Amino acid sequence: MRPHRPGVVGESLWRRHESPVSVWWLVLLYPVFVSAVYRRSRPLGGVVLLSLVANIFVVPPPETDDAWATRVVRGERAWLDRGLFSSRVDVACVGVGGLVNLWTLRAALHRRPVATAVGTVASIALMFLFFHRMAARYDATTDPRA
Repeated sequence: MRPHRPGVVGESLWRRHESPVSVWWLVLLYPVFVSAVYRRSRPLGGVVLLSLVANIFVVPPPETDDAWATRVVRGERAWLDRGLFSSRVDVACVGVGGLVNLWTLRAALHRRPVATAVGTVASIALMFLFFHRMAARYDATTDPRA
């Protein structure tokens, strides 16, 4: 598979997404999104959509890579630059996370509160497992002792 190479617009979006504010904003937005689906709330869905768009334009790029969340996004970029299938474990992590997200959204659509809550927590836990892997990937590539 061809390595990921963002264009000028893509580069600008990646730089802004590297901000810890952007990362944590999106993490906090996930349960709001699930809640909007569960409640079938168009206003809440609109808030989610507007927050996603605002995130792109409001959050400035980070100045350093000191923040863990910044290293997570930079690790993800390094992974994608090597090719999506360069790490089977990372692909599996994303795949399982995606399936759990779909299961969670299905539970929310069917208004199954326990399954929705469990799925939301599991999705976030898997997200943090992936984040941990990506930060470690970035740290391994930038470690001056390596």
